[in-house]
Amino acid sequence: MQMTSSFEPDFADPAEWARMYRSFGFQVVPAMSHRENRQQWKRPALPKWRALEHELAPDLTFERWYGEGGEHSRRNNMGMIAGACSGGIFVVDLDIHKHDGAKGWWQEMLDQQTKAGQLETVEQVTGGGGLQLFFRAPPDWMPPTCKTSIGVDIRGQGGFAMMPPSMHESGKRYWWKVGHEPWEMEIAEAPPWLCDAITELAIKFGGASGVNRVTGQREVTSSPGYTTNAFGMIVDGREDYMTRTVWAAVVDAKRDCPITLSRADSTALMMEAFGNYERRVRSRVVLQGFSNAELLEREGRGISLFMDKWEAAVDQWHDKVAVAAEVPKPARPFDEPEAPKFKGYTFDEETGELTPLGEAKSDADPSIPKTDAVLFKFKDIKAMRAEPKPVYMIEGIAIEKALGFVFGPPGCGKSFLTIGMALSIAAFVGQWFSHDIKRGGPVIYISSEGTGDMVNRIDAWEKEVGVKVEDLPFYLIDQSINFMLPTDVDKLVKTVAAITKLTGQSPVAIFVDTVSRVLPGADENLQKDMTLFIMACDILRTTFHATVIGVHHTSRAGNLRGSTVFDGAGDFLLGIEREEGQTVGTIHAKKIKSAKDGWDLPFELKTVAVNDITGESSLVAIPCETPEKKASTWPPREACKKILQAISTAWHSGKPWSPYPQTRKQGRYAASIIKQQFDVSEKVAENMIDTWLNNQVLSYEMADKHAKMQGLKVTGSID
Repeated sequence: MQMTSSFEPDFADPAEWARMYRSFGFQVVPAMSHRENRQQWKRPALPKWRALEHELAPDLTFERWYGEGGEHSRRNNMGMIAGACSGGIFVVDLDIHKHDGAKGWWQEMLDQQTKAGQLETVEQVTGGGGLQLFFRAPPDWMPPTCKTSIGVDIRGQGGFAMMPPSMHESGKRYWWKVGHEPWEMEIAEAPPWLCDAITELAIKFGGASGVNRVTGQREVTSSPGYTTNAFGMIVDGREDYMTRTVWAAVVDAKRDCPITLSRADSTALMMEAFGNYERRVRSRVVLQGFSNAELLEREGRGISLFMDKWEAAVDQWHDKVAVAAEVPKPARPFDEPEAPKFKGYTFDEETGELTPLGEAKSDADPSIPKTDAVLFKFKDIKAMRAEPKPVYMIEGIAIEKALGFVFGPPGCGKSFLTIGMALSIAAFVGQWFSHDIKRGGPVIYISSEGTGDMVNRIDAWEKEVGVKVEDLPFYLIDQSINFMLPTDVDKLVKTVAAITKLTGQSPVAIFVDTVSRVLPGADENLQKDMTLFIMACDILRTTFHATVIGVHHTSRAGNLRGSTVFDGAGDFLLGIEREEGQTVGTIHAKKIKSAKDGWDLPFELKTVAVNDITGESSLVAIPCETPEKKASTWPPREACKKILQAISTAWHSGKPWSPYPQTRKQGRYAASIIKQQFDVSEKVAENMIDTWLNNQVLSYEMADKHAKMQGLKVTGSID
């Protein structure tokens, strides 16, 4: 491809820059700015950009981004996806401005030149002050994609590099080095010696300082020095752990069978090892809707880097791997915890004595130990009957100290329902959707989304229900809370305790809207993560004897999203359904542990004006008659008379209505017209027409012989 001669870098707009890059075969894509994502802004501004790694995006896709009026035609930040999609281009990123290791390594490369110009290639200065050199990979070599501990990063297959006219977070733009612009010189093919040096660099310095990337051994200390989160997941030192995982798996494979691995066997072993790695580490990127594996890949700590390290280790199969395999397998690699060991016992029925296997019988009193510390508490039926019976907070739905979930797709109205439920409990009104409220009191509502409209929602509920809310014990916590962090959970417990002290009463209910918002970075499908969330909810329940209600989303299948831990732990599950554009929806009792479930309750989202001066309004969820009942109920007699009058008017106008659906396209289908003009369901309208025809209130006659048009004629009355 050739650049168009009209390109002027000093005057070009973003779309012209993008077209220039594409003319050279670069996979240029829109990129985020640091204002959009301060932690991970050097990324494509596309949700599924990984699908673009292997071939140049189609022209139609590029035009959608950068064509006239394109989605990103005014976005300054852009970059290139390296590798096959850009004709084999890779980038050497040098932080020589702040890292002596990078400066020294690059000086070694310059010293190794065998002829002048061998390293002369396209080069840019980053907004942060570093250098990036663009090379093409020779056909027989694949550059790695990795970050090193000496300030040299390699952006190979699937790597990403920001490019001019992008703006750096420092406020400076990326710019091409004078004389080294892509329109001034060719991108050089990397010489073999440079390829070898890059491979050695990735193997030796691909992670934490002091780690040999081939042997997996530290040069200074044997301690891996990982940093873990509060739940033991590795969040720092992950690349070191990845390398050691790869090395151990390859060496184990050599111990099991010295024959060179086939491609299929190597891939299978690699994926098994990656699964072990992925379960032990946690991404530091927080993005809802992405799995831990996907977020690790975004960080450059995922499957792509794992594959590179695996191939580098397998390449050592006959030398360094073979030497390492001669050493016996360590009992506890990587400081992994030992598996729990369970004791075995023998039990003497006559004496009731337990004796651990392999130990002699004790000469001590064989009776059951007198201290309760070694036993779980147990109860007989008499003791169970003596305990207080469960007390309902909302009869037939939620008992005291329960855990429940209200779930549904986005926009179904679940938050309006739970806000109404919370206010009803706080006000101790008689019922919530025909279910008696048995216990009222303080309510705490945790929500960090949509809180700007919270006051309007509360005011709409006040107007509709007729209960003053000013002095209700309803408290909103609108800050971000991470239920996966013990420090945040501890802070929340202390906050609830402070509210309890303020009101003089423990909260009756604590709402979490939404569950996803309090699980940043967690994998909702991972049982281990969700068990921790349930534990955090249990702390709130048991500490304050409150019912905890989570507001959650549905999966694509329409079920409660995430691990089955939710379904098992929930004392009640209420599913919310509402078709888009409809004001009426349904509450479905999927599970009520303490009462009958399977029932449905209809609700309506009603618009209520909350400020006549500004015209503000909000929705409020209110009970309504069942859709089935509404679908089978005729309108009042006066409305029926008006419908018959409209049918008569249509007959005399020469455009009579028809009882047959095939006339719908002509705009004459009676049931459809009645639905539109009189707010009657089509099914009811059809029933009305059939009934009137059968009872001679209507007839079907020829209205226009020339046009051969037939239709409905009013021939009777309903008085």
